[in-house]
Amino acid sequence: MRTKRVILLAVIISLISAATMFLLNGGKADWFDIIGIIIGCFLGIFVVVRIQKKQA
Repeated sequence: MRTKRVILLAVIISLISAATMFLLNGGKADWFDIIGIIIGCFLGIFVVVRIQKKQA
């Protein structure tokens, strides 16, 4: 998979998880939840890109 596609998939997953978190919390979004989703998205991109570089 190319890097742009990985980033796009990570953004889609983070948007879905943000919507799920918003619905599960009864419409209240906490800053810790939002920051956690963003950090998780960036960590996921970082790990996948490193794995791709090792395989290449």
